[in-house]
Amino acid sequence: MNYVFWAVVAMACYSFAFLFMKLAMHDLPAFTVMPIAVVTLAVGATTVTALFGGWSLPSVRSLPVVFALAAGVCLVGAVVGYFRALSTGPVSVVVPIFGMFLVGGTLLGIVVLGEGVTARKVLGIAFGAVAIVLIAT
Repeated sequence: MNYVFWAVVAMACYSFAFLFMKLAMHDLPAFTVMPIAVVTLAVGATTVTALFGGWSLPSVRSLPVVFALAAGVCLVGAVVGYFRALSTGPVSVVVPIFGMFLVGGTLLGIVVLGEGVTARKVLGIAFGAVAIVLIAT
């Protein structure tokens, strides 16, 4: 259950990140806050990797590297879209809509990765989507 601990850490950190981003954008434009936050992320992630291992030099032609690059491109879209939305909209609406990535990611895991589907999981996805719509409207 080590992954549950890390998922909770990520959830807590994301929750505060949204708050701090919105507070920063009270006085700074989104395209100023975004690079500061992203550079902080890059330096922090690189430092953690350097300190705790896990880095290897893969072949740039390998499929996992292509997937990692595709993930990076998707993250750029997510970060730019999120910062733009947060700079103009209320946190109480933007964050729940952004949070739909949980439903989208779960559905992609089921459809693309062939992860198991149970009635409980389908119900959870439906409740999650309904909850987000109710919060955001």
